[in-house]
Amino acid sequence: MLCAWCGWVSGFHRATGPAEITWLISLAAVVAAGVALRRGKSGARVGWHLEPVTDPWPRPGRGGGRRALLGVAPWLVLIGVALAWDVLGLDTGPHQYHLTISALSQAYRPLNAALLLVWLLAGIGYEAARVRAPTAGARPSTLPAGAEPNRPETGGELSAGALTLGNHPMTPGLLLPSIPLLGVAFWIAVPVVALLVDTASRRSGGRVANGEEFIRFISTARVANALLIAAWAFAGYHLFAR
Repeated sequence: MLCAWCGWVSGFHRATGPAEITWLISLAAVVAAGVALRRGKSGARVGWHLEPVTDPWPRPGRGGGRRALLGVAPWLVLIGVALAWDVLGLDTGPHQYHLTISALSQAYRPLNAALLLVWLLAGIGYEAARVRAPTAGARPSTLPAGAEPNRPETGGELSAGALTLGNHPMTPGLLLPSIPLLGVAFWIAVPVVALLVDTASRRSGGRVANGEEFIRFISTARVANALLIAAWAFAGYHLFAR
């Protein structure tokens, strides 16, 4: 049902009434799921209960801050590469696609649907990861040591199969090739690589944080938690509403 919803919503382009309404409905669904997870943790009758994990991360007695930094390094590298690509994707010449995820998702409906699905799952998974935090005093287990392209805000016009930026002069893109399919392939590869990192980390004996542990690690402080939630909500608004 979730996939069907994402496929239907992907037909609406940003800055339209239906796009904003369906994004608000999607946001409300994630918030409702988060409330259900919180209620389940508190033992409420109506809620979604998830058992807490038994192994904290970083693992006790396995190095200090440096070891923890090494354990989250693969995730930081992946995030850094994705951010760099999105920023450099703006470096395009006239009559060329932006290779940013926002522009490509509006140009290709299947990518827009997949991106909405990832956004929804990220919101639900974030709360689920925090709810499953180890309880105080828990003993860690013994582990081995070893359709229509996006309209740019500059007021450009659409042309067949490409984004036209009007007569505004721009420096030709030199850092990334202006090949839309290459941009789509990159953004499809990002979640695939994330799944591979998560799979490999679960076999590392706790040396590398898996996705759930990484989320808890970076959202421990209240300020960090608030900033991450705000960034997620803003990204959804920018990508799917306006």
